[in-house]
Amino acid sequence: MTINTNRKSGVLLHPTALPGLGVIGEIGPDAYRFVDHLSDMGQSLWQILPIGPTDNYNSPYSSISTFAGNPLLISLHLLVEDNLLDSKVLDNCEQTILNHVPFNEVVSFKIPILKEVSKNFNLNASPGMKHSFEQFCIDHSYWLDDYAQYCTLKEENGQKSWIDWNSQTPKNKECAYDEKVIQFIFHDQWSRLREYCFKKEIQIIGDMPIYVGYDSADVYANRELFQLDESGRMTYQAGCPPCEYQKEGQLWGTPLYNWDNHEKTNFRWWQKRFKKLLGMVDTIRLDHFIGYSKYYRISMNEKTAHYGEWMRAPGEKLFNVLSSTIKDLNVIAEDLGDVTEEVISLRDKFNFPGMRVLQFEFDQLASPENFPKNSVVYTGTHDNDTILGWIGSLPISDSSTDILTKNKLLKLFNCTLDDIHWEMINYAMSAGSNTTIIPIQDILGKGPSCRFNTPGTLSPNNWSWRMKEELSKPIKTKLMELTKIHKKN
Repeated sequence: MTINTNRKSGVLLHPTALPGLGVIGEIGPDAYRFVDHLSDMGQSLWQILPIGPTDNYNSPYSSISTFAGNPLLISLHLLVEDNLLDSKVLDNCEQTILNHVPFNEVVSFKIPILKEVSKNFNLNASPGMKHSFEQFCIDHSYWLDDYAQYCTLKEENGQKSWIDWNSQTPKNKECAYDEKVIQFIFHDQWSRLREYCFKKEIQIIGDMPIYVGYDSADVYANRELFQLDESGRMTYQAGCPPCEYQKEGQLWGTPLYNWDNHEKTNFRWWQKRFKKLLGMVDTIRLDHFIGYSKYYRISMNEKTAHYGEWMRAPGEKLFNVLSSTIKDLNVIAEDLGDVTEEVISLRDKFNFPGMRVLQFEFDQLASPENFPKNSVVYTGTHDNDTILGWIGSLPISDSSTDILTKNKLLKLFNCTLDDIHWEMINYAMSAGSNTTIIPIQDILGKGPSCRFNTPGTLSPNNWSWRMKEELSKPIKTKLMELTKIHKKN
């Protein structure tokens, strides 16, 4: 169940950050070009973040459905190619590449277009596509029906959370139909992109948040699987305790699982969840892997995470079931944070590779060759600053041997700040880990303004950074050379 048997490397880039002339990255022509870039650079892995429909905070980790796809990623260009959209609509698209995604503008511009496409689907779709849609509705009914009903009721109740709905019976059948068409289009486009990745020998590493949003189709349709009171309100919420990075800890506002009820069903909901995502990606990064061993429970009355308590989770039972029902349970364990022997034991029992992040390892200047083979090494993740941003935050010098400084790093690598990001990438590539993943920002040598997310904040810049077409031939050649040197492909 390791991610691979050979040394491999790849790039971390969420699809919303793909370049292009639209207002947001899409899974159309620009995604295909990025796959070409990966191939040109000798990479074999493309890591993404969760691709579900997000809530008002635009976080990929806060979705209204763990099964549905994000409509904002749908390619308008492919809709034109499929005769589902008039090409004149593209004339209204943004003709300059923006540095950040204006999510509110994207929703206002794109969702009405998609709804219009769905209303005219029967008129414009080819016979083959109509048949594929009908089959999609049958094959995905286990989540699609609930999702379409949830979206319909949410619209009919003024976008309020389901707990505050006045009406529980959807009246607008056309709305539910539209949602199903939009989901079909997303999954059809994603399937075509994945097929292209397969031809280019690129594997996709997906991401599964451990929790789902309270105001989601998942909780609305499966309330018995969550820790809710009789009226459906949360009694506890998930989060993490105070640490050196977050002095107050974090309150996530997500409901906790009623693990007893999950066990009674032989983890049926989890089986569906894993099988669905593994039908779309090759490997799943399990976010907050700690939560499968233990979870931090915080009363809804608390204002901070100081007074939560750790509770046991049935991770071993869950993964035993998943291992016996899923042929290729390819998983990466995000084993960062308050990792205990129990967490490590759970990870190792199922031979899941863990994560090593250089920005966390360098306080001890760890020797990269000592990293375990069955691990994935990163220069940073979506929650870290870029390499240049991180180095810029370090003190210039200090007499203490325990404090990492810019001077110590530059001396270690015998380089200047101009090429330190390449030295760090080289360091990661040389690690004993079988797998190396580099965020695209580090390959491009970007500074802190290009950071993708700052945990524990609601900054408007979170999740919105977008790359321009900057993968020049020298950059691609440089990464290809490092990949060959360290035999990662």
